[in-house]
Amino acid sequence: MQINIYKDKMLGARLFGASVLYSAAPIPREDVPQGWYCYDLRGTARHPDEPHALVDLAEENHAGSILSCLPLKKGGSQFRLIKDMFQMTGTNPSLAEFCAEEKIRCPETPIRHQLCPASPEDAGLFYAQTPERDRKGPPPEPSAAGPVGKGRRNEAGGVFAARRKRNRAEFLLTRWPRGPEELNTQEFRNELDKVVNDLRKGVLKDLPSMRRYCYGSKGAIAGGSCCQNYGFTLETGRYLYRLRCNPIEGDYQCYLSCFDKQAQQMGLTEQGGARRSKTPLSPHSPIAMSGM
Repeated sequence: MQINIYKDKMLGARLFGASVLYSAAPIPREDVPQGWYCYDLRGTARHPDEPHALVDLAEENHAGSILSCLPLKKGGSQFRLIKDMFQMTGTNPSLAEFCAEEKIRCPETPIRHQLCPASPEDAGLFYAQTPERDRKGPPPEPSAAGPVGKGRRNEAGGVFAARRKRNRAEFLLTRWPRGPEELNTQEFRNELDKVVNDLRKGVLKDLPSMRRYCYGSKGAIAGGSCCQNYGFTLETGRYLYRLRCNPIEGDYQCYLSCFDKQAQQMGLTEQGGARRSKTPLSPHSPIAMSGM
């Protein structure tokens, strides 16, 4: 079980004279903020739970992980002996509290950790409408068919599939443009690219990761035709994203709907019906959304 350094509290400690954060559970390396350092404490075969050396990654005898805003060993060295240079401080701070105490800038929370599970009563918001109902916006009460609201920017479907000459499954995205062309701005394309690429480090990393994320969440929603679906929302300054996950083999495993909150406030509605584009996008390339 890994720790979420942006939500879970850790333990304060001193290591080699520096203030650090300690976690008994491993810290995901993809979560380490830019400019910060993450190490593992490694025990010995005789005492695997007692920190003996500081290493980049402990493949065995993991005795905890360290998060530090300062480097604690030389980059070229494989380890650094702990000896008597590690002491717990008796504190239990969050990352934000640690930064405030140390008077340093607190890192921003990655987008993937801002996902919120959907409420059961909001299940209908995660399913597509007919073009006629799309243009009318949400009805007074959500239904299983699913109101999606005004000002929708885009819908996209993703699947984990093996690509030619590669053994592992990669996340491929198919886009379904909707909405007024004037909403398809460079600002939106830049943010959507950032959102999806960051989700690829978590819930969209691979199918097992999606399953673990969904099954460990409270985002179960009704309305799936073949299996249990899960819904998550993400809100940024201007845009609202709704991610629906369908973590089974042989089908689209996710659908992402994007909304322009500013357009909703101005009362803009979608023009025209859904027009599907079956162009798969590389999981590492920018997502160029067509007019909607």
